[in-house]
Amino acid sequence: MHFDKTDKVLIVAAHPDDEILGCGGTISSLSKKGINIRVVFLSEGVSSRFDLDNVDERKLKEEIKNRRNNSLKALKILGVKNQNIFYEGQPCCMLDTVPKLTLTKIIEKHIFDFKPSVIFTHYMKDVNIDHNITFDSVLAATRPCKKKFIKSIYLFEILSSTEWNYNAPFQANCFFDISKHINKKISAMKAYKKELKPPPHPRSEKVIKALAIYRGAQVELNFAEAFYLLRTQT
Repeated sequence: MHFDKTDKVLIVAAHPDDEILGCGGTISSLSKKGINIRVVFLSEGVSSRFDLDNVDERKLKEEIKNRRNNSLKALKILGVKNQNIFYEGQPCCMLDTVPKLTLTKIIEKHIFDFKPSVIFTHYMKDVNIDHNITFDSVLAATRPCKKKFIKSIYLFEILSSTEWNYNAPFQANCFFDISKHINKKISAMKAYKKELKPPPHPRSEKVIKALAIYRGAQVELNFAEAFYLLRTQT
C-alpha cells in the first residue's frame, strides 16, 4: 500500500514495547513522511510480573509509571507526539478477564475519534494471551459498518511471542522497507531498559536486527518489517 499525508495510522498494541518490536521501523518511516499516528496500549504491561496476592502497590504503580515513561521516550525517538499516545491500563496478561465488549468499545472509541485509514495490531496466533485478545477485539471493532474510512489492517509479529507458536508460524505476506530506520527502531527499543535482553534472547538488539535482515532478504531489501495483510480496500 502507498501511504501519503492524508493517511492516519492507528496502532493497537497489548503492551508498551509491542509497538516497537512489531512495527517500530515502520512507525519511524511513516512519521518521517508526516503521517498522523496514534498508538493505543490496552494493558499496562507489568503487573503479571508481580505476586498479585501479595503485591506491593507502591512498587507496582512505580513500575507501571516507568513503563509508560519508557514508551514516551521510545515513541518520541520514532516521531510520535505524546498527545497521540493512549494508555487504557487493563491488567497485564489478564485481558481474558476483561469483557470482550469492553475492549471492543475502547478500540471503537479510538476508531471513531481518530478515523484511521490504516490499522496495525497483533497477529492472531501469538502465544501471548493478551496479543490474541487484542487481535480479536480489533477484529470486532473494525466491522465495516460505519467504518468505510478504514482501508487496510496489518498484523505484526512480536519476537518472544509470535515465533514460539510452532504449530501456526507467522504468515508474512507483505514487507515494509525499514533500511533507513533500523537504527531508530533499535534506539527506541533501548528506551525500554528492562525489556531489551542480552542475546540470544529474542528481544535482544542482535536478534531484532537479525529478523529485520531476514525479512529484508525475503524481498531483496537490506532491512524490512513483515506483516500479514488481513484486509485491504482499494
